[in-house]
Order: sequence, then C-alpha cells, then structure tokens
Amino acid sequence: MHIAVTGASSGIGRDLAKAFDVEGSSLSLVARRRGLLEQLQEEIKAPTRAIVADLADGDDPIGWLKRAEEALGPVDVLVNNAGMSYVEPTHGISPARIASLFQLNVHTPIAAMQHVLPAMLERDHGTIINIASVAAFTTHPFMCHYHASKAALANFSESLRLELKPTGINIVTVYPGPIHTAMADRNFDQLENISAATVPTGDTQTLARLVRRAYENKKARIIYPGFYRLMWWLPGIARLGVQVVRAEVGGDETPLLPGDREVIEPQED
Repeated sequence: MHIAVTGASSGIGRDLAKAFDVEGSSLSLVARRRGLLEQLQEEIKAPTRAIVADLADGDDPIGWLKRAEEALGPVDVLVNNAGMSYVEPTHGISPARIASLFQLNVHTPIAAMQHVLPAMLERDHGTIINIASVAAFTTHPFMCHYHASKAALANFSESLRLELKPTGINIVTVYPGPIHTAMADRNFDQLENISAATVPTGDTQTLARLVRRAYENKKARIIYPGFYRLMWWLPGIARLGVQVVRAEVGGDETPLLPGDREVIEPQED
C-alpha cells in the first residue's frame, strides 16, 4: 500500500506519516526540507522515499507525484496536507504571494487528485485525504486568502466524495481547528488580542490518530477539536463570534517560518 503525504517534514504532516507507518505500507514523504525528511525516514519502519519539492511551484505541480509512483508504484492513499497561510492586512499582500498560496493550498492538491484518480478508478480502490481547515466554513479578518483557499479545497473534496460514492474510492475531508504547530503559533503571534489560550486548540498526534481511524472506517470527514463541530452546523453563530472578538493584527507582514527561504536543489534519483 503506497501512501503519499505532502508537507511531511513537520507539524500535522509528520504525525500523519507516522500514523500510516504500518506493516505492508510504503510511504512517499514530500516537503521542502530535506534534512527533516531524512530525520523522519529514520523514525519510520516502513519503506520510504523522501521527495524534496516546492509544491507552490505552478510550473510542475505533480512532478513529485510522478517520482513517487516511479519509486513505489501507484498511490493507494493520497494525503494532501501541505499548506500555507498569511496573517496580515489583505491589501498589502502581493499578487505573487497570493498566487503561491492558492497554488499550494488549492491547485496542487487538485492536480494531484486528478492525476491519481484514473488509476484508482481502474482498480476501484483508493483513498484521498484532504487537510482543509475550519477556516473553510468560518470567517476571520487578516486571513482572507487562507479562508478562501481552504473553502475551495474543502468544497472540491466534499463534492468529489459525492461523485465517487458509487465506487470503491473514499474521500476524507479533514477540518482542523487551531493545532499546536509552528505555523499556528506564528499566526497567533501575529494577532494582538487572540492567543492559543483563548480558543480550543488540538495537537498533531491526536489529529493524526483520528485521520487514520477515518481512513480505516471510510468516514466522510473529521472536525477536530470537537468544539468546532458547532461551527459546522451553526456557521452564522461562528461568524457572529468573530465579529464580537474583533481580532487585531500586530504586523504588516507575516514572519517567515523555518525553511521558507530554503533553496530547493535538484534531487538525484
């Protein structure tokens, strides 16, 4: 069973890869940071392939996927996890940064799904797991592009599940709320009046276990932490709550995360 996990070098992706480290599996681990991928390989017992790639590159959105298939065969489980966000005034974000965000959060995952679906349909078997966000059904100032991108991915994912329901292919849409990761911590640091201590926050290990269970039980979706299920059913109340809090941003540009400036060198096969 070949599992491909994007954004596997840290955070949610790292624990998702470890959750799928089971007997009979092989994993393609995809991310920008070679060193962290190699560290993860040492912790995983199953056969792995580390693939260094910039998934925000619109010129070659699925080159990494073709390399994964060449190494480990057709993908049985595709986990679209890689993503980015900005927390800053919307008017100051350049077109290039906006394009990168939508490429990584929307266009690359969709391209990957389009690529693996024909073979999955031919085998009448496979799973696609899309890591969206509660941002897909809530609103928040200073994160407009992120919310729009996650709504796009989530609605594509939920619609595809309905389309493929008569087949043996399952689509799992994952809606994490705030999760303790470097990106989430950075985002909270950008907000002056909201912190991880003021909202229900989850952890990557629990989320990874829930995703693995959803895969095994062919579930349609996960919303975690459970508090955010209320927002799924009552989005109007969620929007009202955001208006009451009135978040304020503390910086004009979102600080870079480790690896954001890391140069992607050609990978030798």
